[in-house]
Amino acid sequence: MVKNSDKTYGQLMLEAAAIKDHQEVGEILPDLMNKFKSIIEDAVQGNHDKGVRGHYYIHIWVQKEPYANNSLHIYPQCRRTRPSPYQGNDHYLWSVKDGGEVTFEWCIPKKEVLSYILANPHEFDINYVKMLKSYCKDTLEKPQDYIVRAQDIPDAFKTSKVTPIFAP
Repeated sequence: MVKNSDKTYGQLMLEAAAIKDHQEVGEILPDLMNKFKSIIEDAVQGNHDKGVRGHYYIHIWVQKEPYANNSLHIYPQCRRTRPSPYQGNDHYLWSVKDGGEVTFEWCIPKKEVLSYILANPHEFDINYVKMLKSYCKDTLEKPQDYIVRAQDIPDAFKTSKVTPIFAP
């Protein structure tokens, strides 16, 4: 018998092995989306409170903790320049216009998930599958997405000795 239990060690181990040690994606998705919503709201409000004006992006990437079940790391980042999509981890991009209007840009899953989605397109939203096919053909992004407009550059950078290249 194990201390403070009426079961043997073997019985407890069998019980522990029978416990489901993973979650289906659908089980964590609502919580993840609520966390994203909270991150985006906090970022937009925080930038507004700090006086940040102009167009910027909120880039979030998600990485599963390799040594712990059911653990995800969420890495949010606000930036002026548009990040490029890549296949490392699941990552998401929203753009924010002056005034706080948030627009979803894209979501690129990690390579294994991308392969599964493209192999089984009937199981997913048709617009999402189209976006992923566009990404695979390298037509998701356009060169003009990466041009920084003059009005989006903070005044502190406009007076620096380094001359940025930007569109008028």
